[in-house]
Amino acid sequence: MRSGRAALALLTGLTMGLAHADDLTHVGDLYLQGGTQGAGLGYAIPITPWFGMHADINGFGLSHQFSSGDNTYDAHLHVLNGGTYLDVFPFRGSGFRITAGAMFDDDTLTGNAIANNGTYTFNGTTVLAPPGTSATATLRYPSVMPYFGLGFGHKPGNTAGFGFIADLGVAYGVPHVDYDVSPALVNAAGANNVDAEEQSLQNTANRYRFYPILQLGVSYHF
Repeated sequence: MRSGRAALALLTGLTMGLAHADDLTHVGDLYLQGGTQGAGLGYAIPITPWFGMHADINGFGLSHQFSSGDNTYDAHLHVLNGGTYLDVFPFRGSGFRITAGAMFDDDTLTGNAIANNGTYTFNGTTVLAPPGTSATATLRYPSVMPYFGLGFGHKPGNTAGFGFIADLGVAYGVPHVDYDVSPALVNAAGANNVDAEEQSLQNTANRYRFYPILQLGVSYHF
């Protein structure tokens, strides 16, 4: 949760900074958005006619089953992330922008293996599941990931009123998998087979190192 608090602190600081701005100053965008990061709230401020900054925090939760390696998992996805970004507006009369920054991440996917007729399978080896045993996989993204993308909206100098915003980009970070298996299951299946199953899960997670971002929303320019 530390990364979520950091994102919230950045958003709060950016909002408070509006009160100390000059000239382009006393203006900014409060916005609501939704997309692959979930629902979110943010604030954008101008720096010059060509540059601006924005920060936001987003999140959602989802439960779903998935299969990986030799087992099926009953999983819960917890998404909580935010970020702070620099916006570059290359065309004076347009809201089109190039955006780069850092995403602060507290995303986790926790999956509990579902016993199949009272058995688990590790690296092709099927074993009976003793009572009270479990196998839990937890995937976590790095707490800080670089972001690069294209967007529209938050144009410095806009007149007061509502506007449309959009962001399309990618954050990069290799997720890490922790595999917590009851000792009785490790003894039954063999540590080598459990380790191989964990590596299979990690190999699957490695494919998702590019975190796609698509957010759409509405802003109000003060």
